[in-house]
Amino acid sequence: MIIAIVGCTHGELNLIYSSLSKIEEENNFKVDLLICCGDFECVRNSVDNECLNVPNKYKKEENDFKDYYTGKKKAKVLTVFVGGNHEAMNVLKQLYYGGWVAPNIYFLGYSNVHNINNLRIGNLSGIYKKYNYYKKYCEWYPYNELTKVSAYHIRKYEIEKLKLIKEKMDIVITHDWPNNIEKHGDINDLLRRKYHFQSDIYNNTLGNPHTEILLNKLKPQFWFASHLHVKYSAIYLHNDQTNYTRFLSLDKAQPHKHFLQILNIEKKNDILHLNFNHLSNLNTNNQSVKNDTFYDQHDKNSENQQISHKEDSLLDKNENIELNNENSLINTNNNYEIMSKEDKDNFQEKKLNENENPNYEEEQLIKNKENEIKGEIKEEKEEIEIKGKNEIEIIKEDEEKAQVEEEKEKDEDKFVEQKTTKKEQEQKEEQKEEQEQKQEQENENENEIKKEKEETEEKVVNSTKNCENIDFNNNIENKIKSEDFKNEESVEYNINKDKKCYICYDLEWLAILKANHHFISVSSSKDYNLEDLKYPTKEDFQFVEDKLKNIDKITIDNKDYFLVHGYNKPNYKNLYEQRQLFLKRFELEELNIYNECEFNFFNEEIKSLESTENVENLNEQNEVCVSLDNQS
Repeated sequence: MIIAIVGCTHGELNLIYSSLSKIEEENNFKVDLLICCGDFECVRNSVDNECLNVPNKYKKEENDFKDYYTGKKKAKVLTVFVGGNHEAMNVLKQLYYGGWVAPNIYFLGYSNVHNINNLRIGNLSGIYKKYNYYKKYCEWYPYNELTKVSAYHIRKYEIEKLKLIKEKMDIVITHDWPNNIEKHGDINDLLRRKYHFQSDIYNNTLGNPHTEILLNKLKPQFWFASHLHVKYSAIYLHNDQTNYTRFLSLDKAQPHKHFLQILNIEKKNDILHLNFNHLSNLNTNNQSVKNDTFYDQHDKNSENQQISHKEDSLLDKNENIELNNENSLINTNNNYEIMSKEDKDNFQEKKLNENENPNYEEEQLIKNKENEIKGEIKEEKEEIEIKGKNEIEIIKEDEEKAQVEEEKEKDEDKFVEQKTTKKEQEQKEEQKEEQEQKQEQENENENEIKKEKEETEEKVVNSTKNCENIDFNNNIENKIKSEDFKNEESVEYNINKDKKCYICYDLEWLAILKANHHFISVSSSKDYNLEDLKYPTKEDFQFVEDKLKNIDKITIDNKDYFLVHGYNKPNYKNLYEQRQLFLKRFELEELNIYNECEFNFFNEEIKSLESTENVENLNEQNEVCVSLDNQS
């Protein structure tokens, strides 16, 4: 499963999706899932913009999200995100338990756990501020300058729910960092790029101390974050000295920034493995070949040096042998009297040889010793050769791994660290792609209008000539609405059929909500931050299992997963309806984080959206009538 992780999005969806397309084209693969680590900024209109806490110099009237919300563009890959400290809080607050904000774009919720294609993913939205951690949610629309800030601060209730999790977690997504995580990576490199972090690191205040506790409790295999606008990785080894967590933070989405990382994750025996099969540029380049040659030659030279040193030491032994030969001969003569007859004959024979060659004995001993030395040298050479080969293989393996990492970094940085001329070329290509997409969209709209016109001609017959007739207009309006619904339903079905990723509920998490939701329900007067949350009972699990039986499911690796609310036809424009659907599915009361004024605002928002849709439908109706008149 190929996953793309993005740092702070800041509404730059066009940049992100175009970057993904380029990487996919260059490496011939498709990304299955996009994870955005906060500051998504899903701004639909001016009201949302007022609820967004952003410095004036960064504030925009509109960002890329609006095109994806209105349907002008469609997210090219299933996109999930958590909330950060720059969000339209009036939107995210309505989706406390998560929901769709646009086609193929899903908010994971304030705190939640989902299963996405057999990956168990937990999340936490917002950032930590000590002075609001123990406070109840007391921010309501319309927000002032203070409440639009405190609205995205993490509350203790969210952390305590996540602490109850017992089953293994694969991935955790947050916006800010767990506290002290910076000490488990290259902290010097971090300070080189972000020197102003020095005081926070020294005072242990750089991250969230409560997510540090979560890190040790859940022990996920991956932890993704952003917030600090810097690419940084670390390996966190847990106290059991067995489990470890790979931490990754990324920069904000801007050209020439390290805001995007592609991971190919495979799950085997409940363990996530990283591989690099998705990268096509893995062939060793000339430099790597040179490096390999250098290491081979270096190893051979070191072997020869070891052998020469060994030979020198053995030659020194020969000198010692020559010096000791006289003593050995003297000892031999002294013992002649006690030798046997056979030994005496051998000794006499040696003596004759010695008479012919006075140095015969010494030469014979040296010859024997040299044979032994040669044998030792041969054995030493064989051992060194074997050891050298093993070392070469290890070095080559390390070089291959380093080369893979280097190539991967190059592939990631190709599109973010380019020269100005290449950047201009990319912008032209993007404009060309946008024009092509716009043309395709126009063609699709024309085809849809043509289909509607043909179907209308068959059913309406003679009534098409008089568009001013009220009954005809009503019929056309109903027809358009019904056809829109059918088309939307069929499109969503095809999307689901082609999709590789499915967002599904998590049984243990739903049971935790069932056991503790009453603290934050509208009928409760308790402070949910001060209550002791409990792990669900068997009855809670059984209740959730019974409810899940009525929900659409998919099967992956012989295991059933149940699709989140609104998956087949998400009503992303009616956030209130999405929340109510989830609450009714599991018989949960409405949340007490809203007040009456806010409910009125939600209702007015729905009415305005419905009126906007009616206007759009009337415009489409008029276009159909005009086209039919022209034909008649």
